[in-house]
Amino acid sequence: MKTKRTERWATVLILSVGAALLALPFYYMVVTSFKSNQEIASPHLSLVVQEPTAQPYSELFDAGLVLGATWNSLVVGVATTAGTLFFCTLAGYAFAKHRFPGRDAIFLGLLATMMIPGAVLLVPGFLLLRDFGWLDTWLPLIVPGMAGAFGVFLARQFIEKIPDSFLESARIEGCRDFGIFLRIVLPLSKPLLATLGILTFLGSWNSFLGPLIVLLDERKFTLPLVIAMLQGRFPGKENVQMAGAMISILPVLVLFFLFQRQIVESLASSGLKDG
Repeated sequence: MKTKRTERWATVLILSVGAALLALPFYYMVVTSFKSNQEIASPHLSLVVQEPTAQPYSELFDAGLVLGATWNSLVVGVATTAGTLFFCTLAGYAFAKHRFPGRDAIFLGLLATMMIPGAVLLVPGFLLLRDFGWLDTWLPLIVPGMAGAFGVFLARQFIEKIPDSFLESARIEGCRDFGIFLRIVLPLSKPLLATLGILTFLGSWNSFLGPLIVLLDERKFTLPLVIAMLQGRFPGKENVQMAGAMISILPVLVLFFLFQRQIVESLASSGLKDG
């Protein structure tokens, strides 16, 4: 009993230290975002705010870029997420519950695309977008992400665990395939939808390289591009830069806390079983 108790306390201690180290950069970001310009100018490092102030946030909003960029990122993220949830789950349903010629070969080919480094596709992708006339628009940030290989794979693995008896019962009742998808598959896939939605929105919200390549007009810039510009717009003002980082991370944290139960269920559950 004493050995088990010692091991338990050692595990708690190690995890606590790890959690503290991971939380330290976020704590520093929050604290710095509420420091005044005078505190930032101090040569001494301080992890405590002497006189908290909202001045950094005021300066940031007065610059006039953050609100527009936040709206741009929100539009791109929501559109990409909605498309991903529909097309990836639909494709996952087809791969999991339908038999058609070349199904396995197509699925393996789709998975093989995940092995290709993204840097290899930058130049061909840019030339293709140029030929489409999509440069300096949000279409390159939305359309390609609507049917990612990872999303299809995740959806296929989850939907495959849904008992076939549920689908057969719906067919006996006269429900067609698309109706089965809408009325049976999607309601049973809420953990999948939550997980895929969070991951997709997070990837779109934090995307930097894609918008940097295709966007030219500052009015269309997404939030990561504007955050990167803050170092040049506010030199030496780490408090304003950290305030921008705080604004960029808040929506993602809110979404995670709202759907954390579904995410855990999706990652931990092995799926449904026939009763």
